[in-house]
Amino acid sequence: MNNTNHNLPFNVPDYARELKHGTTTAAISFDGGVAVATDRRASMGYMVASPRVKKMYALDNKSMLTIAGLPSDALYLLKIMKAEMSLWELNRGRPMTVKVSANLLSTIMYQQFRSYMPYFVQIMLVGVDATGPHIFNFDASGSVSEDPFSSTGSGSPFAYGALEALYKDNMSQEEAMTALAKALRSAVVKDIASGDGIDIATITPKDGVVFYDDEELKRLLGKSYPFP
Repeated sequence: MNNTNHNLPFNVPDYARELKHGTTTAAISFDGGVAVATDRRASMGYMVASPRVKKMYALDNKSMLTIAGLPSDALYLLKIMKAEMSLWELNRGRPMTVKVSANLLSTIMYQQFRSYMPYFVQIMLVGVDATGPHIFNFDASGSVSEDPFSSTGSGSPFAYGALEALYKDNMSQEEAMTALAKALRSAVVKDIASGDGIDIATITPKDGVVFYDDEELKRLLGKSYPFP
């Protein structure tokens, strides 16, 4: 099979062209923290590869990664980041800030991109530090942008529609979690590659990373829960 892709400055290997992955991840900032949510479905084309996949991972107690794309690439980057952040803290006696973490991840991804074999991922790095909440979005080349809310994956157009409508400055944690739950529900209902439930978490200076169960999701969505 000819694996040349004329839209990219490198040849895409056959396995990456043929394994099509669908996902929805999203994050939204609120006054003092960040809320994060992902769907649970792993897909390969039109096949559900797994109905219970974890797509958000804590880097430390104040930051997380969400993953979309090839899981092996994403989990490899997760391991590198956790190791580098641990070494930073051991050498300097203080944790890495979220912005420094984002710069590090951007550099790692750019170096791989320049080798003409990029990581086939779209990642968000989110967290809180002394400067406030942060949401960074990365593409496969290492390009990074910071926004008050963001989404990745095949369901992101649907999630963005809800986030654009519901976001406001200085939201409370409750408002942000409700908006995020509605955004993920919209993506799960409309995107065939997203589904099988929603995982949701928050990051705050006081409590760090907190994961919530389906009962909390049910409370946030009210009559809109359960969903297909």
